[in-house]
Amino acid sequence: MEGVSKIEKPIIGITTFCKQEVNNKHYNKVSCVYMKLVSNAGGTPILIPLMNDLAKASDYIDLIDGLILSGGQDISPHYYSSEDSEHIRDNDPQRDSWELKLFELAFERNIPILGICRGMQLINVARGGTLYQDIMEQYDEDLAHLPDEENKCYTHHDIELADDCSLCNFACCQRIDVNSHHHQAIKDLAADFEVIAKTEGEIVEAIEAVDKDFVVGVQWHPEDLTHLHPCFNELFNLLVNKAGKE
Repeated sequence: MEGVSKIEKPIIGITTFCKQEVNNKHYNKVSCVYMKLVSNAGGTPILIPLMNDLAKASDYIDLIDGLILSGGQDISPHYYSSEDSEHIRDNDPQRDSWELKLFELAFERNIPILGICRGMQLINVARGGTLYQDIMEQYDEDLAHLPDEENKCYTHHDIELADDCSLCNFACCQRIDVNSHHHQAIKDLAADFEVIAKTEGEIVEAIEAVDKDFVVGVQWHPEDLTHLHPCFNELFNLLVNKAGKE
């Protein structure tokens, strides 16, 4: 309508993965919870499809004000100068290269970024860090972070937050129980990041860029725990608020 101003909300791009279904067709997919939490936080969520042409990454970065790197498959060891092993359970080279390009462009432009599970690992790898290809085989056989249950809406272990970090602005408390659905973990931390949460067994559970407005990665799935810890909604609020600032 003429004379009615449009209220623009921060646009948050959310990465997807490609999966073949029973009908042999391939679909771009991601958990619906991401969209719900971004929308509840006052943002406009859009899904970023998996593309073959890396040059198209800039088109999507031009559209968005914030980026969520979603969870999913293992990252190829090729990207952190490690040899392939039997520990790599699932990998999509196309997704790796596409999301690394999206992250690189968003990081350069200081666009707020939130990485979840695989997303945190990708952030670390993109900035020169490395990963344990399997926690139990390469770090500690008694530290299972990939339980048998498929349900992510449960808690598996505690994490301890650093005294002063972005997560401390919303966390329910300094020590909190979280879910866990990963068999890999950060080994060598990227040089321009700091660890802001760990488990009792010293597994890295959250990282933050030291020289960016908001680039945060968490190893757990906060989007699946808001029913137990409503304060996890604030992580998405923080992302949208940062994305809304010029």
